[in-house]
Amino acid sequence: MMKPLLWLAVGLAAIVAGWLLIAPDPADDAWRIDATAPRIVGDATDPFAYAGGDALRTVSGSATIRLAEGGGEGTVRLSIEADETDPPLSLRDGAIVGRSWTLVLPIDEAATVWIDTSIHGDTGIGDRRLPETTARLAGAGRFELTIDQDRRVTGQRGFWSVADAVRQEDGSIRQQGLLFSPLLRDKARFSDPSRLELTVVLYEDGSDSDVLVHLVFANPAVERAPAAPTDD
Repeated sequence: MMKPLLWLAVGLAAIVAGWLLIAPDPADDAWRIDATAPRIVGDATDPFAYAGGDALRTVSGSATIRLAEGGGEGTVRLSIEADETDPPLSLRDGAIVGRSWTLVLPIDEAATVWIDTSIHGDTGIGDRRLPETTARLAGAGRFELTIDQDRRVTGQRGFWSVADAVRQEDGSIRQQGLLFSPLLRDKARFSDPSRLELTVVLYEDGSDSDVLVHLVFANPAVERAPAAPTDD
């Protein structure tokens, strides 16, 4: 009886050792960014809610971004949950409803990542309906969405960024009393370089304008980042 148990233990040890060899080591990540305090922005008729206020809904959750140097591989992972007394979470088209969501975007050759670049506004990167801002990291790809830990939907097209914050404490996008509009000529004066925001926007396939969900995490913490280049 002892011999089969011994071989079973050896087999399990080999499996674990193999997994450790192929699993990514968090210590190897060049970038690690953590965020909390998520809010759902807007609704089907006002997906960007420039005026803020009650158009932003607070939910529970957290997010983690891990990237190798150069952004060639990694993961964007977000989890949000509706409080017991609040309505369930729902995509704007009503197709997906649940109490908790987990969104995961594997960063690989199929995803796009930008580092230290301007996004939104008239830059051609991101969404022209948001003000121009400077992103430490940004990317586009297909998210996998898990609903209530048991239903899974793949291929949700999205854009994410960790960038200079554009929203005020009340959720509005304004500068010196001027409310942002995508019709403004100058879209680049609404960001605050002293603060960061993590933003994720999912879009309906086949459309550049239909927003399925818009999430903002305030004050993400950059736990690890590559060292800035130095002049020789």
